[in-house]
Amino acid sequence: MKGLLIFPIIRNLGKADGIVIKNEGIKNGFIHNGADIDTIEYFADGMRLNGELFYDFSKNKYQRIFQYHYKARNAIRRFVKDRHYDFIWYRTPIMNRRIADFIEGLHKEHPGVQIIIEYGYYPYVNELTRIGKVRYKMNRGHELRAHRNAAFVVTYAGQQQVDNLTVLPINNGVDLSDLPVAHPRSDVQQMVKFVSVSSLKKWHAYERLVAGLPAYLAQPGHTPVHFNIVGFGPEYDKIVNMTRELGVESSVTFHHFKTGQELDDIYNDNHVAIGTLGFHRIGITFSSSLKNREYFGRGLPIVLSTPDEDMPADLPYVLYVPEGEEPLDIAPLVSFAQNLYRNTSVNDDIRQYAEETVTWNSKIKTVMEYLSRK
Repeated sequence: MKGLLIFPIIRNLGKADGIVIKNEGIKNGFIHNGADIDTIEYFADGMRLNGELFYDFSKNKYQRIFQYHYKARNAIRRFVKDRHYDFIWYRTPIMNRRIADFIEGLHKEHPGVQIIIEYGYYPYVNELTRIGKVRYKMNRGHELRAHRNAAFVVTYAGQQQVDNLTVLPINNGVDLSDLPVAHPRSDVQQMVKFVSVSSLKKWHAYERLVAGLPAYLAQPGHTPVHFNIVGFGPEYDKIVNMTRELGVESSVTFHHFKTGQELDDIYNDNHVAIGTLGFHRIGITFSSSLKNREYFGRGLPIVLSTPDEDMPADLPYVLYVPEGEEPLDIAPLVSFAQNLYRNTSVNDDIRQYAEETVTWNSKIKTVMEYLSRK
């Protein structure tokens, strides 16, 4: 089976590193499952096919914007014309007229090719600004048109159908090949260390843990705790200020953006990962968070609030806390960590579970099975 993956995210601007890693995982998942894959990716200087530049972007800012939104997709259609693909996978965060035109054109020119539209998450309307929501309503007809011309859609949100279009039943996956297993160096019985790694958006809601610290620290005989927040984003100042106002600076450390060995070292100094605690703020009731899967790939147990099919509540490595805006009760998180680490192989056990459940190899196997049925 031969396929083309199109990832229209400019990958060398340093703003979409998590998405780039995900795209690599999807590509490797198809290759692992025996597909013959071509990949088109966007860079600042143009589009690359399997790493080789085949369409240049102008150095002029305005010409480059015009190329990105209009001419680049036409170049892809010309490229596809002489190839014989069984499927084309197109990632998009949102749908608009230009993308719908592109999908419709591909379908008309190549009716035998199965087109898969991948959304980062769907429905995405609750993540938009007020103006964005207005634009979404205006573009809804184009979204319907794109769906009519596709074979499948990927939403990572648990739906079975979107606009009568079959949703491929997969969650997000991860590529574990470059993720070392964390083996915390410190004694969890002496201090429990929590870690989060994110872009600090409102739905991460880490202030819920920070807000729970004063009550916990006031308890006599409590086990010391520390929360390491890695990353930077719109909520950074809010959480820093809250930490100061609550007087818990000694229990929270802000690390900004970290990668490579620095990030590995931070993981090796923590016991429990804190997942997203505020998906309810944007109307998400089913999680398929990439970061959750990376935490599991690192071998860390995780605290969540929104259900994740790959991390059921009866799994011993997951602790679910209530959704909502209430501060977290820290004591159950401490007990969760201390009980888990009585098993000295817990980090390796979690990694084994991740390898069997949340890798892109396992997710794409399901996609290939669906493609083979048509």
